[in-house]
Amino acid sequence: MNARKIFIYGIICFITVSAQVFAAQAENTTRRFGIFIGSNNGGRERVTLRYAVTDARSMSNVFTEMGGIAYTDSILLVEPTVREINRRIDAMHEQVLRARGTNRRTEIVFYYSGHSDEDGLLLNREKYTYRDLRERINNIPSDMRIVILDSCASGAFTRLKGGERTLPFLMDSSFTAEGYAFLTSSSANEASQESDRIGASFFTHSLVAGLRGAADSVGDGRVTLNELYRFAYAETIARTETSLFGTQHPSYDIQISGTGDLVLTDVSQTSAGIAFDENLTGRISIRNSRDHLIVELTKMVRPLELGLEPGLYHVTLQQGNDLLRAEVTLAEGRRVMVTRDNFTSIRAEPTRRRGDNDDDDTVSKPGNNLYTFFFNIVNEPFYFPVIGFVNWGVGNHKTLHAGFVNTNTGDFNGMQAGFVNTTAGLVSGGQAGFINTAANGLFGVQGGFINTTRNDLFGCQAGFVNTVSGETQGTQVGFVNSTAGKLEGAQVGYINVAGRGVRRGIQFGFINYADSYNEGVPIGFISIVRKDGFRAVEYGFSEFFTYNFSFKTGVEKFYTSFITSFNQFEYDDLSGYNAGFGFGIGSMHRINKVFFINSEMSILSLNEWKDFNTHTVYNALQFVLYMGLNFGGLNILAGPSVTWLYAMNWLEKEDVRFPTPKYRIYMHDIDDHNRMVVGARIAVRLRF
Repeated sequence: MNARKIFIYGIICFITVSAQVFAAQAENTTRRFGIFIGSNNGGRERVTLRYAVTDARSMSNVFTEMGGIAYTDSILLVEPTVREINRRIDAMHEQVLRARGTNRRTEIVFYYSGHSDEDGLLLNREKYTYRDLRERINNIPSDMRIVILDSCASGAFTRLKGGERTLPFLMDSSFTAEGYAFLTSSSANEASQESDRIGASFFTHSLVAGLRGAADSVGDGRVTLNELYRFAYAETIARTETSLFGTQHPSYDIQISGTGDLVLTDVSQTSAGIAFDENLTGRISIRNSRDHLIVELTKMVRPLELGLEPGLYHVTLQQGNDLLRAEVTLAEGRRVMVTRDNFTSIRAEPTRRRGDNDDDDTVSKPGNNLYTFFFNIVNEPFYFPVIGFVNWGVGNHKTLHAGFVNTNTGDFNGMQAGFVNTTAGLVSGGQAGFINTAANGLFGVQGGFINTTRNDLFGCQAGFVNTVSGETQGTQVGFVNSTAGKLEGAQVGYINVAGRGVRRGIQFGFINYADSYNEGVPIGFISIVRKDGFRAVEYGFSEFFTYNFSFKTGVEKFYTSFITSFNQFEYDDLSGYNAGFGFGIGSMHRINKVFFINSEMSILSLNEWKDFNTHTVYNALQFVLYMGLNFGGLNILAGPSVTWLYAMNWLEKEDVRFPTPKYRIYMHDIDDHNRMVVGARIAVRLRF
């Protein structure tokens, strides 16, 4: 069978299967979109928050893990402007319009954590009025609109149309509800509070715990809107009634037509989970391996399961005066039954009111300062440059530390320049030195030989070795770049590692590793993606070689191939073997679950073996455009190819005998040392 017949037969197969596939009706589903905003900066006159961005990230994570929002439909905004928020809302408006044609329902989630007053959200020096925000959200033609505001005086947002704090709303279990739900962290004249002990605001911390399964009051593994509000309302009041700033009352405004209670999260969608014995009771808390408090709740006599990510967790249970402890290791796809855990007692907690000043009992008072040319100990507050051989800041500081060794025990807002720079809290600004460490996160730039951020990074690290123990939103540039959490941005270096995957971004390096990719591509010689990555072995038949073998790794949008090819040749009375070795890149684009288009480009160095001697005679630059059929892990591909052969020894004017492909559609000799061939290829690919 010649190449033309093979190619025509492949096209007939594709057309036959296409007719069957496109005859099927499109699946009607619910599509949910989300915008999650965190803004620590409320302007010069307001204290900088610590956990607004962390809260937004936590809400984004829980909705993408188990709340039905795809990573591509979830937007996380850090310190945005009003214009940027409006741009994202308008883009969501257009997405909803497009989705209505193919989806049965559309739903949106809008979340904000940060500063506000009785009139609107406070974003640095800008104000986004509640009226404008509400009008823009209401204009989105979605079946359900869920708005959650965690900020001071946010209850004024619900008051615009008569919303008030009443008993939680009740609805039946069907799914025909349409309208909106506005939830706020406090009433119109209350402060919203955040806590250093839980590393979050009380309201959002309760929401996240509830969404992970703590609010599931009936034990069906799903958390509804009604269950979530009741849980968050009760938990927020319980946690703040003994705080220094008084009880905080969440509010809501609900306008829903039809019937049904909206399911927000499904515990079964997570990759791991903890199930508690039905008869186990007490106050439970769960911390991860980084000692971050994940969930708190009071366990009653009922089934309870929480959806969590794989990892090590410390579980504590308080039963009266008894405290019990346990460690639980969750593996992928595993649910662990827990019988005894542990929690700490409820007590007055050091908190800050969102938008309040630092002159309260929760802020360290100035101590005795020591100033010398070589050694400086500076207590809080101090907002002027400190220059010396060793600078030691106790508490929170601003502006500049310049010296050989700079250390700050609290947060630092400004620049530390020295051989070694360390900050125990949060860095907002920059660190420039040989070794830079930010223990509680970085908003800014680290420039040095070794840069380390123990929590989240929002900015840039530039150095030989860059490491982030939390999540990265920004850029890492260095020889080795490592992010233990998720990456949203770029890694550029020889070795790049994103331990929990890439949410949106790019890895550019010789070796790239990521746990998963949601949006973006790795570009490198070797790219490994553990979850849902592209890994395959392939056998193909081409116009030049009978046997083509390749190994492919990366993601579908961009992968690399390592290729070896082989066949026997005959020239008059001579015979031997042709072998090719090379490297390629490719991109696969799905049309639907069965069909896909696959383009590949590769370069091969082609060699002749005869009489146990070998020499390289020419190179081949190849491009092929496949149409493919997907049968699970098995792919069948066919399509045309274009190959440019060019001689390696053309400068020496030696005669070159290009192979004449047996199966070809078109061939043209450009000159004695260049040949263009158009052919057809068939391949079978096994993905794993």
